[in-house]
Amino acid sequence: MAFSVGVIGVGAIGGYLVEKIKRDKTLSLCFVFDTDQRKVKKFPKRIVVNSIEEAIRKKAGLIVESASQQAVADYAPNVLKHTDMLILSVGALAGRKTEKAIKAACRKSGRRLFVPSGSIIGVDGIRAVKRLLRKVEMVTTKPPKSLGRHDRKKTVVYSGPARRACALFPRSVNISATISLNGIGFDKTKIKVISDPKAIVNTHTVQAEGSFGKFFIRVEGQPSKNPSTSSTAAISAFDTIKRVQCGINLF
Repeated sequence: MAFSVGVIGVGAIGGYLVEKIKRDKTLSLCFVFDTDQRKVKKFPKRIVVNSIEEAIRKKAGLIVESASQQAVADYAPNVLKHTDMLILSVGALAGRKTEKAIKAACRKSGRRLFVPSGSIIGVDGIRAVKRLLRKVEMVTTKPPKSLGRHDRKKTVVYSGPARRACALFPRSVNISATISLNGIGFDKTKIKVISDPKAIVNTHTVQAEGSFGKFFIRVEGQPSKNPSTSSTAAISAFDTIKRVQCGINLF
């Protein structure tokens, strides 16, 4: 029997996931949901739902969020009362109220929240040494457009804790949230966000230091159709779906 997956948000990444699910004979597309009705017009009416309550009633094996931090805050606590969930807008967990509500729902229902590695590598290494870490610093460099800016020269647009960065750039620094969750937390993890008109890729560098020593991570990711996100974010999300399907929890 095919593993059923529902998708919330069918923009660039959500659309990619829908196509991958449809092409995989071991998966079935349970539903699609988007508050922008224009995005769901191309789908058969039988799989389009108009509310999160209707989505939950479909009883998908996994519900995937690829919409926004606000969607996570609005929907995840309710979804996790009924089924497992994978979120891509990881920065939503920087909101203390959202994080608390999600943890409470998981504890009460026994359901699981999955977070993909996204556009970064080495998350397993950070998680392994998290208790030995003293410092985690990250630098994200993107073209101005992906940050909603029009800078004509290289500009540092933010420098500080990851928690604040997630609020300021909800679609652009989800990697810092992933690093924070697997490491020393949103307040201790520091991030610098740079807008560079000469940048043609999204570049992320991470430096982690602790009693074990230090290591560096550097990723240069091609943007997806949505300039705010990386193409590897979609690839990572689908890989996570397959891992959940197989019952392999490495997150």
